Amino acid sequence: DEIDLQPGERRGYWKHYAPHKWYKQAKIHGKLNNHRAVLLLDTGAEVSILDTTFAREVGCLIDTEITKECVGIRDETYYMVGRTRVKITLAGNLVYYMHLWVGDLVGQHAILGMNFMVPAGVRIDTADGTACLPDEVHIQMIGRRPLYGTRMNPVNVKAPVRLEPGDTEVLLRPDRNAPFLWVARAESWVTTFVKGRIGRKTYLRVTNIGDAAITLDAHETLGWWTPSDGQPRSRGFVRLGSPRYQQWQNVAYGATRRKTGSQPSSTGR
Repeated sequence: DEIDLQPGERRGYWKHYAPHKWYKQAKIHGKLNNHRAVLLLDTGAEVSILDTTFAREVGCLIDTEITKECVGIRDETYYMVGRTRVKITLAGNLVYYMHLWVGDLVGQHAILGMNFMVPAGVRIDTADGTACLPDEVHIQMIGRRPLYGTRMNPVNVKAPVRLEPGDTEVLLRPDRNAPFLWVARAESWVTTFVKGRIGRKTYLRVTNIGDAAITLDAHETLGWWTPSDGQPRSRGFVRLGSPRYQQWQNVAYGATRRKTGSQPSSTGR
């Protein structure tokens, strides 16, 4: 497919789940030599650079015998006046020591490139607006609000459920503060949304798509209630009405053995 991208357009995740958010550079707060600093995480940079003025303010010892030329955007050449060893503190207690090049920067105290991010185990979650450190410690980017908030609530199995090839149903309790539902799928089962024939009760139908009986463990997460701009942090969930969910419905329909007089076997919330 060929797409003529226009300014301000959004597609995919950004269109459906974050239509009013706009994203800027991945900047976070941290400390350099125990001084608060603004750090730019740049996946397009091969080297890391410390601002000259800031380096002198915090008392860095700059080795001016080693210089370097760096090519940036529009092939502009930046001259590094030297190198210095810096203590980098993230998330309050995660400390790294590293040699940074020293040069003039605008808008941040340091640029941390891939030569820092890879060995430090840092990755960027643009949807969540966080920098993720080892052990899944997250730092919120400057100017971003958490995507995964306290208004998200899981739909869990309350007790172990044995599933023969076919289906069972889990009663839903809708959440007014998180009106959008995401459902899960595993290798041997798939979850779909159904409405009761009587009243306003709704259910999650869990279909065993395999040939043998399986057991859903207690507290197995079948879905998530989220606000309009939220999504589950874990993988394997799709939103009702999405093309992927429609595929899941077809898979469940093909595997379901209709049972007469079946009753909901467990309750979720």
